[in-house]
Parts: sequence; C-alpha cells; structure tokens
Amino acid sequence: MIEIKYIVIEQLLTYALLAFAALQLFYYLFFYMRLIFVKHRPTTSNNNVPISVIICAKNQEDNLRKFLPLVLEQTYKNYEVIVVNDCSTDNTEFLLSQLQKKYPHLRTTFIKEDARFRHGKKLAVTIGIKAAQYDYFVFIDADCYPVSQDWLQAISNKFENNKQIVLGYGGYESKPGMLDKLVRYDTLQVAMNYLSFAQAGLPYMGVGRNMAYTREAYMKSSRFSKHYHILSGDDDLFVSEVGRRNNSDIEISPQSLTRSVQVDSYKQWCAQKRRHLTSSKKYRWVHKFLLALEPFSREMFYLFAIFYALLYIAADCRFLLEIVLSIVALRLVLQHIIVGCIAKRLNENGLVPYILLFDIFMPLSTLWFFVQNKLRRHRNARW
Repeated sequence: MIEIKYIVIEQLLTYALLAFAALQLFYYLFFYMRLIFVKHRPTTSNNNVPISVIICAKNQEDNLRKFLPLVLEQTYKNYEVIVVNDCSTDNTEFLLSQLQKKYPHLRTTFIKEDARFRHGKKLAVTIGIKAAQYDYFVFIDADCYPVSQDWLQAISNKFENNKQIVLGYGGYESKPGMLDKLVRYDTLQVAMNYLSFAQAGLPYMGVGRNMAYTREAYMKSSRFSKHYHILSGDDDLFVSEVGRRNNSDIEISPQSLTRSVQVDSYKQWCAQKRRHLTSSKKYRWVHKFLLALEPFSREMFYLFAIFYALLYIAADCRFLLEIVLSIVALRLVLQHIIVGCIAKRLNENGLVPYILLFDIFMPLSTLWFFVQNKLRRHRNARW
C-alpha cells in the first residue's frame, strides 16, 4: 500500500508540472503561434520609397566580393548602398573602388585607425547614417546576403502605414555537423522571441543582419549615446529604446530573408553569444521579465517531469499518471508543431529532430554565459 505522503507528493508534483506547462502553452499559443499566420504581401507593390542600404565592413574583403553584388543587384528601383570601411587592413578599399565602376549606386566612406580611440560597430553605423542621402535605412552585415533579388522590395513594403521600424529574419547558411544545428536552432529561438513579441506589440530587439528603420526613428533615439560603452546593441538596444506597438512591424516572407556565414567553432559561437548578452541588461523590465520567464518555466517543466518519473520508479505512484503523461505530451506535441511550422516558414530545415535536445540545453548554456559575463569583464572591445 502506497503511503499517504507519496500520494501528497505526487499531487504537488502534478500541480507544479501543470503550472509550468500552462506558462509554456501561454508562450506558444499567445506569442509564437502568431508567426505561423503572418500574411505575406506581394513584392510587386508600387511602394518605392528611396532607401539607403548601410553595410559596415571591417576586413571583409572576401565576403564583400561574394555578397555585395547580391545587394547591389536588387530589383528595387530607387536605392543606394553605402559601405562603411571601418579601419580595414586588407584590400577592402581597392575592391570597393573596382565595384563602384560597375555599380554607380554604390557609395563608400571610411574610418581611419586611431590608436588613442577605440570604437565599436556603433560608430560605423553612425557614419553610415550620416552619409545616407535618403531617410529610409536598411541594414545588412558584410558577411550576409539576401536570398532574393526582391529582398529590398519585401522590406520596403512594411514602411507603409507609418511604420518606422521593420524587423526581418537573418539566418545562417546550413553546414554539416552538430555545431550547425546548434547555431541555427539558437538563431531560430531568438527570432521566435523578437519577431513574435513585436507582433504582439512588444518590440524589443532586431538583428543588424536584416532590419530597417527611418531617419525619424533614429533622430528620436539617443543615437547610441546611452549605450555606446556596450560592445553590442547597435540593433537590439535601438529597437528596445524606440520600438513601440504602433511604429514597428515584421517581415518574414521568403523573399525577405538573409543568410550569414557561420562561425567555425563552438568557442567562436560562445564568444558571440556572450557579446550579444551584454546588451540585454539594458532592455525594458517587461521584456526582461518575459524573456526570463519562458526559459525558467521550460526548465522547471522538465525538472518536475523528471521528479515525477523518479517518484514513479521509487514508490510506484500512478494515481495521476495519465494526467501527467497528458500534460507532458500536450506540451511537447504543440511545441514540435509550432516550432516546425515556423522553421519551415523561415527556411530552417532539419532542426525538428533536435528540438528536445536544444530545448533543454539552450537555457542552461545561456545562464552559463550570463554567469561568465558577470564574473569577468568581456575583454574584446572591438566588433
């Protein structure tokens, strides 16, 4: 006969599991599911506001040679491309001068090395904005490329209806190996958060690999002065500061996506994650709360499921077994359906089999990166 205390413990574990599962369902049904139903607009729109594409490049000669023509050969009719050559020591300057002969809408500017003054990417972005002729800015990194010649048209469509900030998706090229799955799943999870939050009226970040905003939005901001000392944040902290329900939108049509070159090692990915996390402390409190609650409830969900399994093995408790199994199954099935649909929309193939593994691993690794950032100052002061 099972002792009463084990029955009470089983009930408490079930209630806890139900509570954390409910939190998880809230995120998947209220936030993430929105991305499945985002409607695409045709790229044949007559909207042709003049656009300045801004690219910051530091020793990116090889990537510019491969990817810059894809930006310069967009079907969009009225745009310029500004490349900010930030103290490059390779042949970036010569390459740009050669490309200008073929592409008259390519313009360049540069930053000279100054041993007395160390700067990050925010200065390069500022220089690019000052050099821009037009009032609509689209940003992409030098190691990125648009997947379609209609990329600019897709992004520009969202500037209608008085929108001042457009958030796109910037994924990574697919490669063989487990590191590829880790990098792309992490990128997908981050995008699910910032894109769905923006759809819910809570924009808090974007990625410099694929985002846009107006000069008016830039002038309303602190122009990076509030967080210039932070290595990252030229994209996410700008959106956190200026983005609101009525001035922000997202664009995730197949034509609007960009791809980037992946890191070559797990160590590089860790350094990249640590750098990006340095800006999160500047988010608004509501964003920090919601972003922390989801991974916390996720880990607690798995933890209490494990506790219940151990109780089942130790004391053969099974009065609520059907309820517990139903809760676990509902959450896992719903997660796989929603994440799978979003991954398909964003052209992230081959990630569904790894959902459970990374779903448990990613919050723990992020927590470890936070601890590392607290224990030691991030040494790399350059972008």
